[in-house]
Amino acid sequence: MPKIKTHKATAKRIKITGTGKIMIGRGFQNHKKAAKSKRSLRKMDDMSPAGRGVARRIRRLVPGLSPKK
Repeated sequence: MPKIKTHKATAKRIKITGTGKIMIGRGFQNHKKAAKSKRSLRKMDDMSPAGRGVARRIRRLVPGLSPKK
């Protein structure tokens, strides 16, 4: 049986918290910044927890993550 490969592009874009949550960055940061408020641009710098559906997809792409808690 061959090994399961990790999707490296996904692995580089996520972080795992101590409790096992998957944190992902926000999009819409690189285009038309002048039209966006400074407050919204600052909020986009932070990572946010992934939703259930997205987290399920990420766990399939990155099989080496810690188990769900």
